[in-house]
Amino acid sequence: MKYLLFLFLFPALHAQSGFNSQQSGMTGTIRGLDVVAEKVVWVSGTKGEFSVTRNGGISWFHDTVPGAGKLDFRDVQGFSAKEALLMSAGPGTGSAIYRTVNGGKKWDLMYQNTDPKAFFDGMDFFDKNHGLIIGDPVDEKPYLLETKDGGRTWLRLKPDRVPDLVSGEYAFAASGTSLDANPDGSCYLVTGGSVARAFRSADFGKTWEVAPLPFMQGDPAAGAFSVAAGLKKQLAAAGGNYQKMTISGVNIALSSDNGLSWNVPEGASQVPFMECVRWINAETLVACGPPGVWISQDSGKSWSEVSKDGFHTMEVVPNRGAVWMAGNKGKVVKWR
Repeated sequence: MKYLLFLFLFPALHAQSGFNSQQSGMTGTIRGLDVVAEKVVWVSGTKGEFSVTRNGGISWFHDTVPGAGKLDFRDVQGFSAKEALLMSAGPGTGSAIYRTVNGGKKWDLMYQNTDPKAFFDGMDFFDKNHGLIIGDPVDEKPYLLETKDGGRTWLRLKPDRVPDLVSGEYAFAASGTSLDANPDGSCYLVTGGSVARAFRSADFGKTWEVAPLPFMQGDPAAGAFSVAAGLKKQLAAAGGNYQKMTISGVNIALSSDNGLSWNVPEGASQVPFMECVRWINAETLVACGPPGVWISQDSGKSWSEVSKDGFHTMEVVPNRGAVWMAGNKGKVVKWR
């Protein structure tokens, strides 16, 4: 939720950090990133921009969606080198969905939000057809849209299926990862604001359960910003307060029972504000945010700083151990 239209000034990448800078053509702030395969990566951001590489970053196709130059594409879902969806975030009609089937040469508007209270925060897919979008609440319920045809049409999930939100509770559109959908039908959603909580569904969003999260809360800028499912019922969440990014203590939380309960491991207490967290394998977690990049190699029990260079979002190349990250001023990097 929230606009998060502020810009962070990140230090330049250092060669010794192991990050491979990309010439993606992007110029604005990037918050949308999706890794389709080892060589196919989509990124999106402000000013209606997007880029795609089909050869692992050797070259990129970059452009602006016609007529969308004022939109902020906070999330992107790639299905192949040619097919993808872009999700913009903004009040009212500023939230929209575009679709391409020819690698970004042409985009079609699939959905235009008309509710002035709605504000898209992120999207994720169970498979190439079935996906969800989370948006700001309009009636004390999470605003969840569902597609079953690859993003061509969208309908709101019946509000009575979803637990009530506390007044002032919402998801954040910081990294497009406050929502995590998985092929087995499990889905997780984390919130912040007045309270920080984790919503979970085991049946593609038909029914939901909710549990409290041990993050900073009670502040419009604080809460959980990202959630990721691992193996063996493991979950990780990251967040904090984006207006107090250096404060540490409760910015990483873990669950070992599929989201029923959460804890902050003592070894994570030094981690600052993080916008995104992802599993590389069953033991390795990576988190990133404006303050830098942190890694855990013991399933989140202890953490160490990898880089002070900041990023908003990241994704992992499936089964390859490579991580793509993106941030301000068109910055895209590949890290092995």
